[in-house]
Amino acid sequence: MAVIKTDPRKEGKYSFDEAITLTGFGAFNICLFFIIGGFLMCVIIETMSMMFIVPAAKCDLQLTLSQQGLLSSISFFGVVTSSHAWGFLADTRGRRNVLICSLISSFIASICCSFVQTSWLFILLRYINGGCIGGASSIVYAYIGEFHNDKIRPKIVSGVATFVAFGNMYLPGLAWLILPQQWTVDIDFMNLEFKPWRLLIIIYAMPSFIFAILLCFLPESPKFLLTQGKYEETLEILKTMFKVNRGLSKEDYVVSEIFWDDLGMSKSKSFLKTLWKQTVPLLRHPLLSKTLGVSLLQFGIFASTSGMIMWYPTILNTMSRFVDERPDDQLTLCKSIYWEETNTTASTQTVQGCNDEVKTKVFMISLVIGMVYACMYIFIGLLINVIGKKNLLCLFIVVGTTAGMISQYIEGYQMIQIMMGIFVIGGVEVGIVNAIVVDLFPTQIRAMALAMSLMFGRFGAMVGTNLVGPLIYNWCNYLFYVFTANHLVLMGIIFLLPSPRPLKQIMNDDA
Repeated sequence: MAVIKTDPRKEGKYSFDEAITLTGFGAFNICLFFIIGGFLMCVIIETMSMMFIVPAAKCDLQLTLSQQGLLSSISFFGVVTSSHAWGFLADTRGRRNVLICSLISSFIASICCSFVQTSWLFILLRYINGGCIGGASSIVYAYIGEFHNDKIRPKIVSGVATFVAFGNMYLPGLAWLILPQQWTVDIDFMNLEFKPWRLLIIIYAMPSFIFAILLCFLPESPKFLLTQGKYEETLEILKTMFKVNRGLSKEDYVVSEIFWDDLGMSKSKSFLKTLWKQTVPLLRHPLLSKTLGVSLLQFGIFASTSGMIMWYPTILNTMSRFVDERPDDQLTLCKSIYWEETNTTASTQTVQGCNDEVKTKVFMISLVIGMVYACMYIFIGLLINVIGKKNLLCLFIVVGTTAGMISQYIEGYQMIQIMMGIFVIGGVEVGIVNAIVVDLFPTQIRAMALAMSLMFGRFGAMVGTNLVGPLIYNWCNYLFYVFTANHLVLMGIIFLLPSPRPLKQIMNDDA
């Protein structure tokens, strides 16, 4: 077994990064990877689930068009408003405990949602649910990263992000299984008709409960414990990792003491002081322009792709009904929207005459989109350093914008869904922007830069979701012109951003 060279005067004493390296990479890390990947999948499920719930529940809850948009976006708002509070708790109470509380509270909020009969209370509970799941959203990367050394950490964090694609497949897969069912269970004491969409909310919430229980079998972040001065507990966790990974006795672990290296924060510093110290440089020269650039990129990308994808099942459902009821008529996107408007007034829907059927085609197409998402993450990983981050981002934006404009004017259900699918797959651009952030910002404030830019992104998702509904139902012919204008601005920002540093320079700066 290779031993890392350290100061010979400190036999048995190692820095944290050296100590974590000596534990090896094995079964412990793999279990951790899948459990934390599950946490990230839960974040996607809880924040995106309304894309399938809203079309099925709009009649029972008597949702207006504006309420549908608000309900689809309110979870994003909950995530944004709670992230800093969860971050404070994670830095004071521990990552593991906060992650468990986050998912358990999200699970409880979702269970309550499944029995709600009024729209305002349903919206409120979805906001609370977003606030609860915001803890997992803001902490998962820090937790899993602190179990790995500097060399492996970027690969692990990038790998966990692929579970976003699994979440995007889980959503339509379960919806396809449950929503087409035609049954009702009367719960007399609640005066409630329990329908498939209510069951779907519960099933969407189950992974949160399962992965929270699984995390109970994993330890606290050793790096967090070390920052709290709990050296013995840190060492015991590292010994356990060593035993599980290498199949050897804890006594074979050569580390007897861990000395303090640069862990990014001192135990004596408060969360607010640390937060202030990390935030201020982002808002001053020379980083201010970079901060604004990447934040606006995230805002614009989330506004277009997340805004559209939350309405994508509803739009597909409308087109599918149009094709079924008017098979001899040539379908266009806006023609189907205007046709639905003549049958039901979207802004004043009531139970009478309200159609909440979700066609099975919608689930199949959405499932394919989720699978393509996974393939795109692999594609980006293979080509991002070959093509270049800025070039690849521009390529995705140009292709997505072109496909969106084509979908607005082309005829035929299949071609429209393909073109719109290409547009919403542009959501993978967020990963490219994250890679650009890693290149542009110093190690000490890189995580804060990512957090700030993603916060703007979630605001963009909220704004986009609330704009797409009114746009497509009232000004359908202008929908993709708005997106095109947004993307032209994004292209300008990309060209104004400085070129990413070479990989060798980044490694030297981090060292």
